[in-house]
Amino acid sequence: MTDKNMDTNITEFEDIRPYNDSEVPAAIERLLAEPGFRKTVKYFFPDVPVAETEQKLRSIKTVKDFQRKFIAVLVTGIEKMTTKGVTFNGLENIPEGKGYLIVSNHRDIILDSAILNTHLALLGRDTSEIAIGSNLLIFPWITDLVKLNRTFVVKRNLSVKELMVSSMIQSRYIRQTIIDRKTSIWIAQREGRTKNGDDKTQGSVLKMFNMAAEGDVVKSLIDLNIVPMTISYEYDPVDVHKVKEQYNKMIDTTFKKNKVDDVTGMREGLSWKKGRVTVNLGKPINDQLAMMPKAPNKNIQYDEIAKLIDKEIYKGYALYPINYVCADILTDSERFASHYTDAEHDEAIEYFDQQCEKFEGDIPLQRKMLMQIYANPVFNVEGIAH
Repeated sequence: MTDKNMDTNITEFEDIRPYNDSEVPAAIERLLAEPGFRKTVKYFFPDVPVAETEQKLRSIKTVKDFQRKFIAVLVTGIEKMTTKGVTFNGLENIPEGKGYLIVSNHRDIILDSAILNTHLALLGRDTSEIAIGSNLLIFPWITDLVKLNRTFVVKRNLSVKELMVSSMIQSRYIRQTIIDRKTSIWIAQREGRTKNGDDKTQGSVLKMFNMAAEGDVVKSLIDLNIVPMTISYEYDPVDVHKVKEQYNKMIDTTFKKNKVDDVTGMREGLSWKKGRVTVNLGKPINDQLAMMPKAPNKNIQYDEIAKLIDKEIYKGYALYPINYVCADILTDSERFASHYTDAEHDEAIEYFDQQCEKFEGDIPLQRKMLMQIYANPVFNVEGIAH
């Protein structure tokens, strides 16, 4: 049986592709030698002896087994520790036998795609490959971990010339994976996570999908079987982290994130509370794409397609009482009061009071920014309803 993860004869994708089954044992040995990895495992499996974890990992010989026996167990444990349950809808929209380009809103660095793949694996389905920015591969052991988990690398911080070359390679990789290997790919709708809850698809991402294609824009995207995915966290596990980053950029135009910020974001996303979590897989947008009128130029066409994907992502939102409470507070109204009780209103206020204790500087401004993360999904749904 051939290794579905990658045709080893293709060298163009060598530095971005996930690992093959033949590379699993060596990668696991490197992981077990890393204190950072061992510390992470011990945090999430405090009651499991180290020797037991080592034995279990060394028994794994394939990528599929690594995902099913380790990643799925890890993510399920995180769900039990930090959520009130995960609801997974829309599996019927991605029947087996073909590859899909799952274009998702992006809230958490790791968990958005990990939750999707864990539930696919637990249901006995083939998992998707995952796009990850090279800026997050801070330590070699993180690279090993994600490449064992069917992740391919999207290179960041490139010159214009390097970006064009890299984007073309990504485009070829995506098209080959979906069309030729019939393997699905998860990718965020934009570069980086949304920082304010206002999910918007970047036209540049859509252009990258088509760089390696010839002919009509719409036809080339139909070939990729685009499926919008929406993930909704009742409590964004990195909401404070996002506000601090945006606030620092606001008061200091020279501010830039460092590697420590990314590590902190990944750790907080995994370990902080999330409440209820919902994943909704929408239907492929092929029929809607086929019916789109031809635009005057490609840029306008991509903008219209981005709006279509946004609309489908908004339809998939799970809106919780905290979202409606924030929408009412920010609009100084009671338009959405029927969506929450007095107790839920007070619970939301108490949550924001606690989170704001973590801020320094202009607390009222940061409190407003924090509430926008939760209110913007409501406003986006309102927008498609009119």
